[in-house]
Amino acid sequence: MRVGNNNHRRPTRCRRHHSMTESIRTLLRSSRKVIFGLLRTLVALMLGLLFVASASAGAQSAMLPLPPEDQRMIAAQLGPVVGRALPSTPIEDVSVYFPLREKVSLYQVTAGRDIGKTRTLALTKVRRPNGESAWRFQFSPSLAGFLRRTPEGDLIMPAVDDTGDGVVVVTTPANPFVLKGMKPGETRYYVQQVVVYARGAPADQEYSGSLNGSYTYLGAHQVIVPAGTYQSILFRLECEGKVGPATTHDIAYYFFAPGKGVIAMINQEEATAFWIIHIETTSGDVLRAN
Repeated sequence: MRVGNNNHRRPTRCRRHHSMTESIRTLLRSSRKVIFGLLRTLVALMLGLLFVASASAGAQSAMLPLPPEDQRMIAAQLGPVVGRALPSTPIEDVSVYFPLREKVSLYQVTAGRDIGKTRTLALTKVRRPNGESAWRFQFSPSLAGFLRRTPEGDLIMPAVDDTGDGVVVVTTPANPFVLKGMKPGETRYYVQQVVVYARGAPADQEYSGSLNGSYTYLGAHQVIVPAGTYQSILFRLECEGKVGPATTHDIAYYFFAPGKGVIAMINQEEATAFWIIHIETTSGDVLRAN
């Protein structure tokens, strides 16, 4: 009986053992699928994050070659000063590119009636007639702009002092000089009202009008001038409209180097009045020493 009973129970234990083995195998297969699925998800997530980071870095840092028209203009007025394009980033702190501290710099004239000469241009702190302080930056011995820093961190130019013509030109809104937050390749457009006063007589308004302007961040570039080789950023300022009897079209280029300010610049003015008078002036300057 015992022998018979033992022989009768042995297949049951084998079936139970086989069933448990199959359950374990099934559980292991399911675990592997879950683990592999999680790994695939993690890999996909990591690749996605890397792509986003790469795209963000690309958007924040770009190499911008100069447009052909700008290349020709700069080469014609400044000479072969522009080297290779450099990685460009948004403007975070304008004081890096134009420190507001008094200084005197020597510039070599590369275009205009004084070509070949060296002239001294200064950045000074002055007090305006209303009692407020401002910074005065000379573009030429007879032309200077009044600069101020806004609470938002922009550096703007609300007025220009033209001692050659004996006038002060006030623009609303102010002309941009270096704007915080601008991205490489970005252009900002504006419409401004212009009032021209006799110099020293702010109540004596001579002309008024309006201008349409654009301000473009043309990226970062290596620039070689007599004072040295610099990593610089470049802005183009262009405006056109009518002031008094004159139709005007002005364009300017400014190269800024960290800690140095303006290391090269072009100012071109074209005005026509009464279909008879046509005045066109161009000046180019590169930093010689500061």
